[in-house]
Amino acid sequence: MNALDVGVYGLGVMGEAFALNLESRGLAVAVYNRTAERTTQFLQGRAKGRRIQGFTDLKEFVRSLSKPRMIVLFVKAGRPVDEVVETLTGMLEKGDIIMDCGNSHYRDSDRRFAELRGRGIRFLGVGVSGGEEGALKGPSMMFGGDFSAYVEAENKIGRAAAVFENSRCVSYFGEGGGGHFVKIVHNGIEYAIMQAIAEAYDYLARGVGLSTGEVGSVFEDWGRGILRSFLLEAAARVLKYIDTETGKPLVELILDEAEQKGTGRWAVEAAMELGVSAPTIAAAVNERTLTTQRILRRPREGVGFNRDKNVEEAVEAARSALLVTTLLSYIQGISLLQAGARIYGFRVSEALRVWRAGCIIRSRIVEELYRELSWSPGDPASVTLDKSIPQIEELMPHWLQFITDASRMRIPTPASMSALSYYLSLRSERLPANLIQGIRDYFGGHMFKRVDREGYFHSDWGRSSE
Repeated sequence: MNALDVGVYGLGVMGEAFALNLESRGLAVAVYNRTAERTTQFLQGRAKGRRIQGFTDLKEFVRSLSKPRMIVLFVKAGRPVDEVVETLTGMLEKGDIIMDCGNSHYRDSDRRFAELRGRGIRFLGVGVSGGEEGALKGPSMMFGGDFSAYVEAENKIGRAAAVFENSRCVSYFGEGGGGHFVKIVHNGIEYAIMQAIAEAYDYLARGVGLSTGEVGSVFEDWGRGILRSFLLEAAARVLKYIDTETGKPLVELILDEAEQKGTGRWAVEAAMELGVSAPTIAAAVNERTLTTQRILRRPREGVGFNRDKNVEEAVEAARSALLVTTLLSYIQGISLLQAGARIYGFRVSEALRVWRAGCIIRSRIVEELYRELSWSPGDPASVTLDKSIPQIEELMPHWLQFITDASRMRIPTPASMSALSYYLSLRSERLPANLIQGIRDYFGGHMFKRVDREGYFHSDWGRSSE
């Protein structure tokens, strides 16, 4: 038997799809799953007739691969990855490659990279975006870890990635967990944009009174312009899909509780740890959590839309709010990327380059931001903000109308509101942090800087005269 090119460990939705993708690019693929039944089902089903060989014995799976062996893991993040890595390490040789393509925390990838390097095994932590369709047809791939392993993986695994303008959506983001760090930021932006889209839907449907299908048509129309994106396209399709059993839009039958797997929360934690403001990402994570806390929810009737107002103006207000909130979500993500770049040594523009196709947040805005950042010197977030300010200011009246109308109608818009506060703070010559610092010095002696002289100062705030 000829040695196989690459092994895929884990035959969940993503693992199966990626194995099929690799095989379609001319690679001979070995597959293994912890439960043998899953492997058998895959071989007799989607993999039948393809150059994919399944194994129920892990040692045979490893021995089937050409050297240096390259094994791709699609395993649940956390301890399961550690357990699989530990088992595989005992069967591998120096120079072999393990690629963790799950949604692992970047700190875990930092640790695994260091531990495996000490054993001579080359580790890659790879952020893979695009869902099942992306894994099957071409995902965006963000690599971190051993650079020599990346060179080999890019030549082999990179064939399966999405392509934009003849450029593979694959790049290297530094040693250790660089790739997974970029993926966490990607997911944080994804959370924020999804929340902003949901707010536009809520405003137009529950507030303005458009039908679910009409909102879907509005989203389709928006998707022909600057707001073109995979997420907006997905939202339009979901809104227009009719449940065959009831004849109602299926989305209306879905319980209003948004689940999450943790990557959004990790993005917020990374922002806090690295000293980056990302309030819209945080608001989106908080709102998902709130939707599940039904014990605290006290439903009440909204005010409803003032029919004296122009519905077309309301639609434009929602469009403007979505556009501005999306722009500012990207700026927050770019700020977080820049903080990570100081640790891992990558170019921020490379993240935008690989996000142009295959991934969940691919959009016309990403394409334009990449073109701007690929040649502009200076801090990427500052460059992006400066470019966006004229457009944001132009849209400000409609944006404010959206937030004001929604608040009056008792419709929450946490993403848009947080983005507005973020933007107003960035545009304020002076913020009230002087009072905060004064209070800190009053109760804790934390000291403060002055605007009229250098150094740190402390005041007794008049206590000595009491």
